[in-house]
Amino acid sequence: MLSEIDQIVHKEIDLQGPGVAIAVVKDGKLIHSAGYGFANLEWSCPIEPDTVFRLASVTKQFTAVAIMLLEKQGKLRLDDSITTYLPDYPTHSQTITITHLLNHTSGIKSYTALDDLYQENKKDMLPGDVVAYFKDLPLEFEPGTRYTYNNSGYHLLGLIIEKITGMGYEQFIQQHIFQPLEMNRSYYMHNETIIPHRASGYERVGEIYRHAEYLSMSIPYAAGALGSTVEDLVRWDAALREERLLDTATLERMYTPTRLADGRLEEYGLGFRVTEYAGHRLIGHGGGIPGFHTFIARFVDDQAMVVALANVPETNVERITRKIARHIFELPPVERTPVTLSEVTLDKAVGAYVGENGFSLEVRRDGKRLTIQGFIADGLLPMSEQTYYISQDNEFELHFSEEQEGVFNALTLHIPIYRTFIAIRKQG
Repeated sequence: MLSEIDQIVHKEIDLQGPGVAIAVVKDGKLIHSAGYGFANLEWSCPIEPDTVFRLASVTKQFTAVAIMLLEKQGKLRLDDSITTYLPDYPTHSQTITITHLLNHTSGIKSYTALDDLYQENKKDMLPGDVVAYFKDLPLEFEPGTRYTYNNSGYHLLGLIIEKITGMGYEQFIQQHIFQPLEMNRSYYMHNETIIPHRASGYERVGEIYRHAEYLSMSIPYAAGALGSTVEDLVRWDAALREERLLDTATLERMYTPTRLADGRLEEYGLGFRVTEYAGHRLIGHGGGIPGFHTFIARFVDDQAMVVALANVPETNVERITRKIARHIFELPPVERTPVTLSEVTLDKAVGAYVGENGFSLEVRRDGKRLTIQGFIADGLLPMSEQTYYISQDNEFELHFSEEQEGVFNALTLHIPIYRTFIAIRKQG
């Protein structure tokens, strides 16, 4: 156990509340594995390295690898139309391929954005019942032309796995991934199943914790219904690194950013986010589901990994991951020194900005300081006339550009280990 990592985590969580499990790999070897806080508040059961958490969207990489295993077996091709396997699915006169589902470029409406399904999220459904909520909706864009993070696509991938194999999604993942890799504490997280060492999920309301809202696990399905431990995810990382499931060439295809029809690159491959941190290539994914917040960061060129699984969504697992990564790469903490700007200069950034996929921010001036509202709500501190950082996390940077007639018309928000957002000033 490394005391420096203990100190990082202790500063980020309430040690008397729900907590987080952490595992750290460096140079291909496990150097730290520990739990912090409680897996169950009512019984004061501590989190341990073998505590089972819902993974939420970290599930997607397992679904993607399952698809690639079927490709390896010659049972599908990524450029196949999804109607090859789901002939009754309406594609609205477009060709939607398996690749489009994997990299979130299908244009299909994500079911997690639908209010009518949200009202039904406590009800157990068959996978096809969930599809009925979104299949007849018009596409949001032509497949391959835009990126929009999409849970519907991964739901359909689960159905394709079932159609090709004649097995349930859960059964296929268990037999072809979990069991061969001896991930013996990894599961499809049914609510009714007795799962040893399962963490309870919580939410924080003010200063009080309460049980997270109930969610039928038939809803997240192949997009987010799996669960695991940090110990099993260390096995997962090793198995990918050692080519025990897929060869390096296939994995590199999965780790390649998506190129859209107009040539733009998106920081997402096939089931994995593809970014970098402090010059280190990062293949990872985060997840959020009622009661849980998760992140796995695999620094594949360094044979390093950080995984953080929390049983309360308010735990900032991304920031914990970044701080631990800086420690294992022997990088100093990020230090920022704000500068003073005139109110006239600050006003250049004031306004509403909108981007793709519903991303929006409003920049306001409150006296001699700027604040942002929307996707993030926080204060902004200037490093220069064009570049600011967020007061609660100095690694979040906003860069303003395209100045005309005394105002900026574009901004770029960089969220390290996650992604970069671009938005333009809203007119009118």
